[in-house]
Amino acid sequence: MLKPKVIAQVLRQATRDGVKASLLMTSEGSLLAFAADNDRSAKIYAAIAANVWSTYKQHCSSETFLKGDQTGGLRFILMQCEAQALARHLEEPLMRVASYQNYDNST
Repeated sequence: MLKPKVIAQVLRQATRDGVKASLLMTSEGSLLAFAADNDRSAKIYAAIAANVWSTYKQHCSSETFLKGDQTGGLRFILMQCEAQALARHLEEPLMRVASYQNYDNST
C-alpha cells in the first residue's frame, strides 16, 4: 500500500515540464490526491477531469464507439495517445516510488 506522503511526492515530481497539476482520481472520477500551484486550481482541474472521464465512460459503453465509428474511433485514438504520453511522463517518478516502497518494506 502506498503511503499518502509518497503519493504526494510523486504527484509533485510529475508537475513539471509544463504540467500545471497532477491528479490521482478513482475510476468514478473522485479526487484522491493532487499537486498544483494552489488548491483552487487543483479543484478546477479535478472537476474538468471528472467531467471528461464521465463523458469518456459513457461513450465507451455505446455500440457505435465500440464498433469503430469514425468520430468515436478518432476520440479513442486521441485518448490513447494522451494516456501513452502521460505514462512516459510519469515513468521516472513511479520508478522512484517503486524503489522507495521496496526499500521501505525491506527495513
